[in-house]
Amino acid sequence: MKKIFTLVCMAFIAMSVNAQTEESYTAVDADGNMSAAYAAIVDADGKTATNVENGNSVVKFSTANVSVEGVGSGVPADKVNPDDPTVNIGQDITVGAVIDADAHTYELVSINSTKPITWEVKNQGDINFYYIAGQGNPSVSRYAKQNSKDGEWVPDAYTVVDVAFDPATGGEPMSGLYYKFTTAVDGALKVGIWANKGNRTTFLVDGETKQCSPYLVEGYINGQNWTQEDADAGKCAEDLVGKKKWLTNDEIVALRNPSNSEWVIGAGNQNFWGNVVIDAKAGKTYWLFQGNSQIGFQKYTFYPGKSKEDVIDDVTGVESIKTVAEKANGARFNLAGQKVDEAYKGVVLQNGRKYIVK
Repeated sequence: MKKIFTLVCMAFIAMSVNAQTEESYTAVDADGNMSAAYAAIVDADGKTATNVENGNSVVKFSTANVSVEGVGSGVPADKVNPDDPTVNIGQDITVGAVIDADAHTYELVSINSTKPITWEVKNQGDINFYYIAGQGNPSVSRYAKQNSKDGEWVPDAYTVVDVAFDPATGGEPMSGLYYKFTTAVDGALKVGIWANKGNRTTFLVDGETKQCSPYLVEGYINGQNWTQEDADAGKCAEDLVGKKKWLTNDEIVALRNPSNSEWVIGAGNQNFWGNVVIDAKAGKTYWLFQGNSQIGFQKYTFYPGKSKEDVIDDVTGVESIKTVAEKANGARFNLAGQKVDEAYKGVVLQNGRKYIVK
């Protein structure tokens, strides 16, 4: 009995430790190499998906308390006229029942074949931020539209129409590029992403309610650099002038155009690369995707038992973490570029680099 009791206690201790340990998954390392999960689903060229089924390529990976499913979709392959292969007569799809006979709109049953789907490594060079780029604009549904020419319907010629996510009505993506996260315990989930257009909507959708969930962001926005005026005012180190400024959530929110949706990350038609941070609940699923474009995925870090406010500024997410003691003495600044003394704890800027002081 004592042995059984001991084993039970050890199991509970292990569960407790597991539930509190920070965990991370990196899709692509600092040298631009894909993780094993991605490398297993691409061809020798390092990008063409080899696991395409019904128009989608799916990659799965996980850590102790987080499981992820990434989906990338391809454009249906062209369907050619059997009597003249040089003539395109639509897309290679199978359609079902008529929805609207007058408009010749049909349900999409399946995609028979697609143009190559790729999972490709890309890099934001000036920051050295590698990420995985997938394919497909996310959509909550698809249907087939019959093609016409010179006012006449073309027999057996149909094109896929994707219906985008609408935050007013909610829903969940069923095609295109999206990532589905499921967490086993409560905690803060930080996802490193690349957004080619920061002014595009970026959604984090609760899998239970099918509605958007709030998130915090931190990172770089193209064009937002430290200036000489910042250095002269003591807001940043001199050697940061002209370099990208790591922005806090408040700074990013302040840059948004008031006319934009609340789900727009950045300022203007600019790139964003950094972190999206959410409060994740035990046993729940969340979808991360953009409204009408694709996001690049870098990595995630999960902090069991913490909230998004707890972790939004504790790491940079893009540069190596070291101790300040490893560097020569120099003026220290916090993430806002403000000068701090040696007693300051947290992320600091020193000699043009970011570090954690614990």
